Amino acid sequence: MAQQEALTVSTKSNMPRGIERTDGHGPVLVSVAGSALCGPLPAAETGYAISHTNAVRKQAGLPPLQMNARLQKAAELQACDMAGRGVMEHRGARSTGPGMRVKQLGYRPRITAENIAAGASSIFDLDGAMREWTSSSRHRQNMVIPQLRDMGIGRALSPDGRVAYWSVVYSAPK
Repeated sequence: MAQQEALTVSTKSNMPRGIERTDGHGPVLVSVAGSALCGPLPAAETGYAISHTNAVRKQAGLPPLQMNARLQKAAELQACDMAGRGVMEHRGARSTGPGMRVKQLGYRPRITAENIAAGASSIFDLDGAMREWTSSSRHRQNMVIPQLRDMGIGRALSPDGRVAYWSVVYSAPK
């Protein structure tokens, strides 16, 4: 596994050697900015993400989540936004955070949480992102919020294709 760094704010403009995490208290500059490589995940990958998440929830004695198209879109848009700006953060270019994004897409949340990650695309695939979120106590806490019912996940690549950006949105409707 790649060396991990726990960062909240960074002014470095070099490429990450492994995985960068943030607790949401500030942006982390990860890659070059520009036209990101964005698109929906294949069904097999979204299936893996929901299965992995539900296994974690089952261990905690919680009910499973289901994929939600609006949350999926919110996660995809956030991953693409981060990749396009070269910055990993919960704020978006046109939003203050995940709650605002899901509302803009017509989802009426009672509760919303988001996990984000970025890392070298050559080593940081979906399995890597899921393992990072599961092994990080703060990210795992989001996965096991008892009130959650729905989730969506998105990935985008930096303009040069060297960095993968991930976003997963968890929520429950009013």
